[in-house]
Amino acid sequence: MTTAKPDAIISLEDWDESTNYLLYADSGVGKTVHAGGAGLILGVEKGTVSAKRLGSKADLWPIKTWPDIQKAYIWLKKNPDAYPWVAIDSATEMQQLALRFILEKEWHAAGGAKGARDIDIPQIQDHQKWQNMFKRFIKSFCDLPVNMLFTALPLHVEDENGEDLVLPDFSGKGYQIAQWVCAQMSVVGYMKKIRKKTGETDDNGEDIFQEVRRIRFQYTPPYFAKDRYNVLGRYLDDPSLASIDALIKGEVSPPESTGKPGQKKAGGSKGRPSEPEPATDADDDSDDIEDIDPDEEN
Repeated sequence: MTTAKPDAIISLEDWDESTNYLLYADSGVGKTVHAGGAGLILGVEKGTVSAKRLGSKADLWPIKTWPDIQKAYIWLKKNPDAYPWVAIDSATEMQQLALRFILEKEWHAAGGAKGARDIDIPQIQDHQKWQNMFKRFIKSFCDLPVNMLFTALPLHVEDENGEDLVLPDFSGKGYQIAQWVCAQMSVVGYMKKIRKKTGETDDNGEDIFQEVRRIRFQYTPPYFAKDRYNVLGRYLDDPSLASIDALIKGEVSPPESTGKPGQKKAGGSKGRPSEPEPATDADDDSDDIEDIDPDEEN
């Protein structure tokens, strides 16, 4: 006798879900330019002009307060097909809006300037409130049937073994909130500027270097990263959001190991990805590569 299955059970082959992608890097490396590949940018911080100057055609929704975030979420929930990708730039600053919202709300409730509350100093009970509120909205955005890109600054900490660890910068409970946010993501990438040899030399016989923005998608100590789809390789140089999306959808072949996406696939089938090679920092220690300090150009 065939057992009737609950209606909630579906075939995994028929299941699909939106992508949640978190990109973190130092200021000035190119997070906002990358976010310019989205259809809509929720601009929580200034700096979207960098994407505009490099030709982004994205729409911008300026986010100045926490209620603006709430309005954006409600609109996207009602209009999930309005944009193929939506970027929150940045989620690090979005967390600060949550804290500011709680502080101002409690300050007014306590009597404002005549009350006993300091508008800039959270009390013990405030921390759990704003952290949980922030987590709830991250989860809510991730649950939308919309591809989401979150940007963030890096957080430098020591793990339980005293080893250096770099994660996206989300405050709270040591780095537990940062770990929780990463767990909600399909992809977490760490970006940095590097100079790599072009293979050519100048008139003096000196190597010519090319500047690229490298995004790592596999954990390479101390930088946390992950690729739940196993299609992005260890890293990609100067990838656009569109090229990453094409890899995730299976429209192009995964890179054999590193560098640029492969050739366009016939039919767009994802296929079964190959097992990744263990990630090491050898690629960045090569004589063919030089790091760039993001403050050099600022």
